[in-house]
Order: sequence, then C-alpha cells, then structure tokens
Amino acid sequence: MDGETVIGVTDTLTVRASQIRSEAIMWQPLLRSAVIKEHDYQVIAVYDTMTKEQQMERLKVDGLNIVKTLINLTISICNEKILQHVLVLVNDVLTNKDNISLFEEIEKGNTAEKAVNNDSSKGLSSWEPFLDLLNRPDEFIVNQSCLILAKVISCGRFRLDSKNLNWFINWQVSQLLQNNTYLHTILASQQLMLRVPEYRAPFYNSTCLDKMLNILSTRISFQLQYQMVFCFWLLSFRTTYCFKLLDFIKPTAEILRQAAKEKVIRIILQFYRNLLTNHSAPRKAAELMIQGKVQVVMGQLIEKNWKDEDIKEDVEHVKGVLDEMLQDMSTFDSYLAEVKSGKLEWSPLHTNPAFWRENAQKLNQNDHEVLRMIRILLKDEQDPTTLAVCAHDVGEYVRHYPVGKYNIEKLGLKERVVCLLDNDDPKEFCAGTEEATTPYPDVVPRNFGLMPYSMIG
Repeated sequence: MDGETVIGVTDTLTVRASQIRSEAIMWQPLLRSAVIKEHDYQVIAVYDTMTKEQQMERLKVDGLNIVKTLINLTISICNEKILQHVLVLVNDVLTNKDNISLFEEIEKGNTAEKAVNNDSSKGLSSWEPFLDLLNRPDEFIVNQSCLILAKVISCGRFRLDSKNLNWFINWQVSQLLQNNTYLHTILASQQLMLRVPEYRAPFYNSTCLDKMLNILSTRISFQLQYQMVFCFWLLSFRTTYCFKLLDFIKPTAEILRQAAKEKVIRIILQFYRNLLTNHSAPRKAAELMIQGKVQVVMGQLIEKNWKDEDIKEDVEHVKGVLDEMLQDMSTFDSYLAEVKSGKLEWSPLHTNPAFWRENAQKLNQNDHEVLRMIRILLKDEQDPTTLAVCAHDVGEYVRHYPVGKYNIEKLGLKERVVCLLDNDDPKEFCAGTEEATTPYPDVVPRNFGLMPYSMIG
C-alpha cells in the first residue's frame, strides 16, 4: 500500500499552509528584541528567502544546522503568525522522508547530553516542542504540530515513550469530531502512527474506534472514508484486534455499494481480505459481509476492467471466500443473514413454497428472533420492497404454520401488516419478479390469502 497520499492530502491544513508559506516574515526585529539568537537569525534569514526547491538542496548541505534552528525558533517564538510560518517550514523539511534522519540525530545528541550530565535537564528535543504546542489555542498551530510530531515519531527509528504516547493518542481521539475542519490532518497522523506495530495497541485500547464508527456512519467525504478504512486495515493485521473491527463491516459495506473512487474500493477490499484471512473466526466475518450484501457487490465489481491488478485479485479472493461460505450455509442461514442485513429483495428464498414448508417453524427459534427482526423492519424501514417482502414473509409463515397467527398478534406484527394492506399508495417495487410492479394492496393480500380474514381485518 502506497503511503504517499497520507502526506500529500489536500485539506484545510494544506490550503492554509500554502497561504502561510507565501507570507513574508521580518526576522530582524526578532533579533533586535532578543527573541531569537544571532546564529538562528543568520540561518533563517537566508533559508526563508529560498524557493522550496532551493531549501531542499540546502538541507542536503547544512540540514542539521537548519533543523536545529527551526526547532529553536519553535521554542522561542510566541507570535502566532510567525510560529505558523516556522511550523510550515518544519513540515516542508519532512516532506522528504530522508530528512527524518536529521531529527533522529538531534534526538541522539539530546540523549547523549543527558547521559553525560547525569541529569534529566532538557537539551534540544526533536519532538517535545511539538507535543507542547498541542496545548495552544490556534487551530493551525495545533494541527500542524500534530502532523509534524506524528512524522517524527513514526517515519524513522525514534519511538515515543508510553506516557507521552498515550497522552498524544488521547489528544488525537478528542479531536475525532465530524465538524472538525482539520479531521483530515488528525486521520493522516493516525495513518502514519498505525504503521508502527508498537503504536497499535494504545490506539486499539483507546476510544478511537468508537469515535471513528460514529463518524463513519454519517455522510463524510470519500477522502475521510479512505483514511479511516486505511486505519482499520492497518489494525487488521493483528488477529486479536479483528473481533472489534467486525463492527466496521456494515458501514464499509454500505460505502462499498456507493463508492466511485477506486482507492476507496481498494482499501475496503484489502480490509475485508485481512478480516477473512487474519481473523480467528473468519466465518463470522464472512457472515457479516453476506448480511451486508458484499457478495452482490463483488459480483458487480468482478465484471469491471481494473487498471490496478491488485483490485481484481482482491475482488476474486473476497468473492471466492463468500461464495464458498454461502454454499456451506444452509438455506435458512442465508435467509437469516438477509433479514439481519435489513434489506430484503424478491428471491426464491421468499417465493418458493418448499422453503416455507421446510423452514416456517424455524422463525420461532431463539424466542422468535426472526419475527422480532421483521417487526423492527416493518416499523422503521422506508424501502417499499423490503416492506413488501417482510409482509409477504409474515403471510407465508402463518400459511405454513397456522398456529403462528397467535405469535404475530402477540408480537404486534398484525397491526403493521394491516396498515400496509390499507395503503393505496401506488408505489412500485424494483425487483425481477412478477411482484416487481405490484402495489402493496395487491401483493400483500395474495400472500395472506389463506389467513383467516378475522386475523387481518
């Protein structure tokens, strides 16, 4: 998986950074007022006048000196506008991953200095100034510092200690809000950090996944969808984390049905493939995917011509596993999975009398579990096809299990079905059977035909 999109995201932070980069800063007044030191002034006064390309070349020659100056300025400057500018310059340094070694060298020097002095006094740290800036009120300063810190502690060999790591992760979790205009940046920092195996447990044990589930269930951009699923994909390499990740199958299946962006489809497929491969109970993952009609989507995706061969391979793999699972499932298991999905369609499962003769009584299992789920759909669902199929199934249940009429009355199904019978709205159902263009008043009574009229009237 190519990670360039993690760092190259076009979002609020990137747009604002472009504006800040173009604003000229007067450094000499800071020198005269002793806000910055002479050495740092000499470095930044030259470096800040260069183009971005010239700065990259200069870093190859004098990189350590420049990064030390930028960190010194981050510590000494309080003015928000100038601090924003410095942070943009720091982040620009890190756009080249090779420059992470400059920060590592500074941290090595800091550690060595503390060891020589045999005390815990602060030297020049490559990460602490950015952690401290997370407490600032300015949104750009906070989020730019977050992304810089994530890069420093993830892209090289340096690792943050557990105390500060937990604080940083909890801070990130607090920023996982749908209305956060810098949400792209928070997720980008998490994408970077979750590449590091030892950082995954603190994320998993936080409330991060709960927050993401809430956001993913709302209307968000395809970029945010991609970034979140990318995080799930990274966590899914750990078998023990997969059970909690099952909660994300339903919302990602909905996204997959509507996804137009190839990269969103690709990351969801890779997430599913991991769940079906790494999970200690892959059958459960497959069942949830079947409930979410993922196998139907796979049938559509496999017909497309993909430029990316990995997508084609992932589609074939996921489809193959789900097809095999469907063959192993009993007919009633398939019916149960469809009811649990909340979206019912006309199919032989519903219209075949042999199915109902064999399985009608199974609707009584687990304290009428299936009937209770149908009751919820009849109460809350708006899709006319799902409502019609539910009403049809209740009728077939009573027709093949006459004693069941007392169950549907006790569970409150009768009242809702009667309501549908009285509905003269000429809605039409979208399916490939004779029921496809039949309004409620015609299709439902046909399926209730053998019920006593007193039962439905």
